[in-house]
Amino acid sequence: MGLLVTITMGFSILLTFLSLFYAVINRSWKAMLVCFISSLPISMYFINVNPPLSFIGFSPLLFLTLIVIFRARFQKEIIS
Repeated sequence: MGLLVTITMGFSILLTFLSLFYAVINRSWKAMLVCFISSLPISMYFINVNPPLSFIGFSPLLFLTLIVIFRARFQKEIIS
């Protein structure tokens, strides 16, 4: 069981950073959505630790906000 959790967390961290890098470079809301979904296991783990580290658990809220901003910018580019 411990090995499965380790592999899941490692894959989640890797996918989060790669999709975040790609989303910021290309301003892609779809890549940011992948980043949001892949950061959920990490945030659930960190939300239950001591207070300084528990704030890492709220990082998907930042990603969700960036999804809304990138999506609005994408819609505006299509309209004009």
